[in-house]
Amino acid sequence: MEGGTRIKQIALITDDFSLHQSIISEIRSRNLKIATFRVGEVVPVHIGVVITTEPETGAIDFDPDHTVVAGPAERADTVVDRAIMKLRDIKDVSIIIGIDPGERTGVAVLAETAVISTYCVPMADVYRTVLRIMESMRPGHVIIRIGHGARLIRTQIVNSLIKLGAYIELVDETGTTPVKGRDADIRAAIRIAHLKGTPIGEKFITPSIGEIRSIQDQSREKTGGELTISRALAEKVATGELILEDAILIQKGEIKP
Repeated sequence: MEGGTRIKQIALITDDFSLHQSIISEIRSRNLKIATFRVGEVVPVHIGVVITTEPETGAIDFDPDHTVVAGPAERADTVVDRAIMKLRDIKDVSIIIGIDPGERTGVAVLAETAVISTYCVPMADVYRTVLRIMESMRPGHVIIRIGHGARLIRTQIVNSLIKLGAYIELVDETGTTPVKGRDADIRAAIRIAHLKGTPIGEKFITPSIGEIRSIQDQSREKTGGELTISRALAEKVATGELILEDAILIQKGEIKP
């Protein structure tokens, strides 16, 4: 509070237990604050955005333009992303997605220099994470900035993200990743997002035998030892032509190559 003006806050107003638990968990994971009220309670003036469900909107006296209606199958992280965007009154904005490549990849989303959301995901989940960000935020323009480290992983990520039609830059990430510490990959991704890089397109790389075997090991791990993808499929994963999940489905015969 400054000069008597209270900072606007997000509120969760729902009797949906599952939604309540998932949103609270997501908010806590980001170290954010949220107010909670029961449906029908008076919404205080310091509330800037309300998260609720479609059936409950009629019982909540609040500005519809600052209400986030969570879809039945919508992920908690995308609901919270939308709430933050509304709270900061960010519309039709360009976003920058910073990526620190690695086995655990840091992903940071910036809008108007503000950090909207951060993630730390397995390399195989980067494509789906970025796709989900773009679908939930529907930005006017997207710049993806990826650090130059982790040669093979970086190439896989770049080649998979090209399919999204986004503008991608390669950033010299020297000095961006702290040696140790909690959330080091996320902090590095935020720094990468702030740095201008060199525009890049599809990258071509010849994976080593060790790198191919590593991907085959990952497929065996992901299926609980059920199967190991072929070397040919592992090569396609290594170059970003396929994501690991699709390679596994092809190996199972559940989808066509």
